[in-house]
Amino acid sequence: MPVLTVTDLARSHADLEVLRGVSFSLEARERVALVGRNGSGKTTLLRVLAGLDAPDRGRVSLAAWAKLAYLPQAPEGEAHAAVLEHVLAGATDVRTLEARLRELEQRMAAPEVHDDPERLATVMEEYAHVHEHYEHAGGFTLEVRAKMVLGGLGFREGDWTRPLGVLSGGWRMRAELARALLGEPDVLLLDEPTNHLDLATTEWLEAYLQAFPGACLIVSHDRYLLDAVTSRTLDLEEGLVESYPGPYSTYVALKAERARLRQEAWERQQEEIARLEDYIRRYKAGQRAAQAHSREKMLARVEAQRVDAPRRERAMRVRLTSAPGSGRLVARLRRVTKAFDGRRVLTGVTLEIHRGERIGLLGPNGAGKSTLLRLIAGLEEPTEGTVTLGTGVRPRYVAQEATDVLDPERTVLDEVLTDRPMLPEQVRGYLGRFLFTGEDVFKRVAMLSGGERQRLSLAKLLLDEPNLLLLDEPTNHLDIPAREALEAALREFPGTMIVATHDRYLLERLATRILTVDADGVSDFQGTYRELRERRDRGAGEAAGTPPRSPARTPRQVAAPAASLTFDQVAAQIAAIERERDEAAAWLGDPDLYRDRERATAMRRRYEDAERRLVELYALLEQIEAGRG
Repeated sequence: MPVLTVTDLARSHADLEVLRGVSFSLEARERVALVGRNGSGKTTLLRVLAGLDAPDRGRVSLAAWAKLAYLPQAPEGEAHAAVLEHVLAGATDVRTLEARLRELEQRMAAPEVHDDPERLATVMEEYAHVHEHYEHAGGFTLEVRAKMVLGGLGFREGDWTRPLGVLSGGWRMRAELARALLGEPDVLLLDEPTNHLDLATTEWLEAYLQAFPGACLIVSHDRYLLDAVTSRTLDLEEGLVESYPGPYSTYVALKAERARLRQEAWERQQEEIARLEDYIRRYKAGQRAAQAHSREKMLARVEAQRVDAPRRERAMRVRLTSAPGSGRLVARLRRVTKAFDGRRVLTGVTLEIHRGERIGLLGPNGAGKSTLLRLIAGLEEPTEGTVTLGTGVRPRYVAQEATDVLDPERTVLDEVLTDRPMLPEQVRGYLGRFLFTGEDVFKRVAMLSGGERQRLSLAKLLLDEPNLLLLDEPTNHLDIPAREALEAALREFPGTMIVATHDRYLLERLATRILTVDADGVSDFQGTYRELRERRDRGAGEAAGTPPRSPARTPRQVAAPAASLTFDQVAAQIAAIERERDEAAAWLGDPDLYRDRERATAMRRRYEDAERRLVELYALLEQIEAGRG
């Protein structure tokens, strides 16, 4: 049974029709990717589904029992709210039940209710009903789960009380993500959830979504995440949605096949139309006029079922050329330390880069990846140590944010023409390969979108013909087709490259050596990202052991009468179960647990079982104390 149904949805912005006749459904527990080019209407569709914007036509139906949560691309939380409190507030149903419990407790304690047996019985009956719903909704584990989610997203205990307003955009986005995940909705709408996440946090999110019990509709340029999490793909193009079975990689193959079949059908129809028109033209006025008239009827039937010409999408056409080869040694770093305002970012880094190597650069945000690239590019000087480039090396650096290397006041055309002996006509033709056509070339850089700035930065880079590429998050702001075009060009590049990226799809297809920057320095792994991850997972399992895989326990009812158990016996049971609960809570706070969906589910049930048993034992303890009196 569908949990969300969309029927004939239409939505326009000004005179532009963004969505037209969109129809699809989302089954309970189904995880679906929504893909499409930048500007195709993905965010518009999510906002309509979330009820934030009204459709011009059509209907969105959510199952009566279902609740929905939406994570937008831009954080919207109030700046003064503390991180933990903001995240807890996302579980509105649980917080409402909790507030009602506190209100009922106060009423039961009030003399006018406490001294009136009939009114007290009525309030206690409601209290028991609300308490049951609160327990079923996970109220007793809410704060633990909030802290677990925040921990998985990189927050430390000291961050829980910090106001949202002091956080960077990336950390505010993580807080919003934690809020959406904690609500455990039946339908979760995620709009670019991996934006601003480092690689470790993205992997944590991937594991969490794999274990998530509800339905998800995910907009993301992270192809690795889509392959790992989703089982169906919705392609939004020209305002319409087309469904494909399977994750992103399957969708790519199926879409190519559908496009091939449509092209063939269109070509066959064009041949048939040409044949009929030729016959009609030749024989309409002759002895075969009757046959020609018959052909006109056939042509009319064919025209009525005309197949639209396949639309050829504009694609970024990137071709990387390299300067003459460098010497075998491209770069050598010796005991390099870099500090800013007395704070060390890199300490004692020693490594060598050789010609033709394809290196992936990993590490958490702020670890020093960008600094390392800028040191090699010669844009920063080391505080200590030396950075030496080899013979004939021509390095070029692409910054994580293109605004760092582009002049916002120049036009697109002038930004490329500056310091280059090229004619404007040559540059305009060249820029067309990066999807800057017509009047686009006269736009000021400040008016460009993030993706357009990134494409312009790449266009400038390629004109310089470097033989050492230093790329800092080169796929930032690029949609999937542009990422694929860049990836194909990088795979053909004959020079040396170092790529700092959270794009695991790109890493997997490019890098054969991985450098990881963290608080301990720079570690060097000769192999692919997948091989590094497999080795890391094996090492984590050997070091930490394996959490118990026991099936979920059935809650034990405390059925013995109060007289059969002493106060000390019940207190001892409470202490033992609290230890069991705390052990389960420790596992729930470990992001690696969520790599195994069964283990994560069993551990959560173990924790909730312990909480239920504690409630029963504390009630029994109160009975024993009352009996003493």
